[in-house]
Amino acid sequence: MSSASGCRVVVLDMQPIDPPIGGGRVRLLGLYHNLGLPTHYIGSFDWPGEQYREIQLSSTLQETDIPLSGRHFQAAAKIQKQVKGKTVIDSTFAGHAKLSPEYVDAAVGAARDADIVVFSHPWVYPVVREHLDRNHQLIVYDAQNVEGKLRFALLDDWGGPGTQIVRRVVAQEASLVRSAHLILACSHEDALLFERLYDCPFDKIRIVPNGAFSRQEGHEVGMQRRSLESGSKPWTRPACLFIGSDYEPNLDAARYIVRELAPRIPDMTFLFAGGVGDRLGSDPDSGLFPDNVRILGLFSPEEKRALLAAADIAVNPVESGSGSNVKMFEYLAAGLPVVTTPAGARGIEPGGEPAFRECTRADMVRNLLALRDSENVRSNLSENGRQLVRDKYSWEALSLKLGRLFRRHRETLALRMPRFSVIVPTYERYQNLMRLMKRLEDQSFPEFEVIIVDQSRKASEDEIAAFEIDTLYVHESIRGAVRARNTAAFYARGSILAFIDDDCLPASDWLEKAAAYFTDPEVVGLEGLVRTDKIDDPEFRSVGNENFRGIGFMTANLFLRLGVFNAINGFDERFDKPHFREDSDLGWRALDMGKIPFGFDVQVTHPPHPRSDERESHEERNRFFEKDALLLKKHPQRFKQLFLAEPANKTPEYWEHFQRGCQKYGVTVPEFYSAYMKKTLGAQHEHLFKG
Repeated sequence: MSSASGCRVVVLDMQPIDPPIGGGRVRLLGLYHNLGLPTHYIGSFDWPGEQYREIQLSSTLQETDIPLSGRHFQAAAKIQKQVKGKTVIDSTFAGHAKLSPEYVDAAVGAARDADIVVFSHPWVYPVVREHLDRNHQLIVYDAQNVEGKLRFALLDDWGGPGTQIVRRVVAQEASLVRSAHLILACSHEDALLFERLYDCPFDKIRIVPNGAFSRQEGHEVGMQRRSLESGSKPWTRPACLFIGSDYEPNLDAARYIVRELAPRIPDMTFLFAGGVGDRLGSDPDSGLFPDNVRILGLFSPEEKRALLAAADIAVNPVESGSGSNVKMFEYLAAGLPVVTTPAGARGIEPGGEPAFRECTRADMVRNLLALRDSENVRSNLSENGRQLVRDKYSWEALSLKLGRLFRRHRETLALRMPRFSVIVPTYERYQNLMRLMKRLEDQSFPEFEVIIVDQSRKASEDEIAAFEIDTLYVHESIRGAVRARNTAAFYARGSILAFIDDDCLPASDWLEKAAAYFTDPEVVGLEGLVRTDKIDDPEFRSVGNENFRGIGFMTANLFLRLGVFNAINGFDERFDKPHFREDSDLGWRALDMGKIPFGFDVQVTHPPHPRSDERESHEERNRFFEKDALLLKKHPQRFKQLFLAEPANKTPEYWEHFQRGCQKYGVTVPEFYSAYMKKTLGAQHEHLFKG
């Protein structure tokens, strides 16, 4: 089935992409517009009266929409009446698909010809299931939500028609989860639900979050505010925006804004845009609107960008639903300071600096007032939010990353899965990387792949390709060793991740010795021995772990099952920039999943680094200790054990950066730590502990 032009992708769903209005359509355009692979989207319209159409959405993404038949809409409308008017044309699609043979023929034909078949929802899967070939086609479930959970919340009626629909949805989704080679979840919370509801192995789940087009930021759109005010009273500043489709969790959030936020903050105008605004206007449960509420209704993508430019603040008080809220990424990309509930922030992993205010509904008024009254706070959140999207949540980067994942897994589909995926982050250490690759080439255990994430200025792909090893080389411009390891693990095919640093030299039997430990199913990970020298030479930074067994978990020689890594959501990227303690945090969380023995026979040599190298100087390395505060916040008991095991680090410089970290991460230092430091540093440093 492979084509001469590469891996052909078909994406199947029963809604259109264009125009990209609403979170589902935005995700479809964002993820599939730039895979670097020929991609064909087959969709339809979930309303009657449309015509067949074909659109070239990007240089690689073609959209074909085939209208459903009148009989199909009539059948769906009949069931919709039975569930009190709730939308069911999507969740009942498989049962009525035979009424729309033109759509079925197009979906089946496209699926048969594809190398990679993606189901954006489970609705179309039963229609084409018998025409798929798992041995030659990569089957992917791009789960915009956990539909079994979501449809239960929306449709269950205690044994009535709604419950019957939910049961069929659960069965369809369970079947697709079992069949798919890869599950793309929007958030870690959704990944956990897939495992709990469907016993889905974490090995085949990848987190592919929602995002925003970072090159189309709202404040760059030069449209005037008045263009959005036609048909409504002009609003006064500050303007607080809520965007949402006609969807029950959005309607619940909108009612809360109308009833609670708007009356309590009368000098702030609350703007409602999207289908939720029209629904709110006709909703008898919403009550009378306060004077500071404006309903703007549906909008085009261009109008949305103008609206994002016109608002001052955004709010997202949703408390239910599944997946993640695309509106959040669009707010952040536009530079809007945001106040959100934890449910509204679902699927957004925090960066190094706060990018939004997260709180419960009970504390939302206070946080909105804080933004209203502080230009400095708004400015900081605005810049941090933009940066977070550029670094982690731009559709441009997410689409390329997904295309690389698809290509890698499709091209190796017929091959035996490797036992190990060796993970190597690297930055400006070309010679070290070449030496490491030579050692890996000489490994006695052959069942492994190497995944290199190179953040150097110059790529070394050609040089890496010369080695006779199964290697995926990824070159990216955004720096961060923690990010690099997570990126590499995203592509991993091996059942065990083997972490090593680019300047390390593994023994020739490194992987062979490690493999023996994983014959025990209770072993979830392994610490290997990191050898070093010049331990007492002040001119060098030595890196070893013999005295820190079971507590340090150094990524210079650390193994973890891929399923466990995914189950605990990988490395916490808050430990990046500067990267430090991310390995301890990962190991401590993994210990809750099973055993992590120490393998003295699984050996790596870590050469000491001269302190004359700026990257290894005391001044530079001391900065890293701000991350101790974050480690303390997450693991207070285990941190105490590590703290006492590292007396050589307890210098005035350590305390200075540790205190800075406490302020940054909101950590209160227990009396034990300050008392220990006072005793260690002595009276001559008493000034460090005042205030």
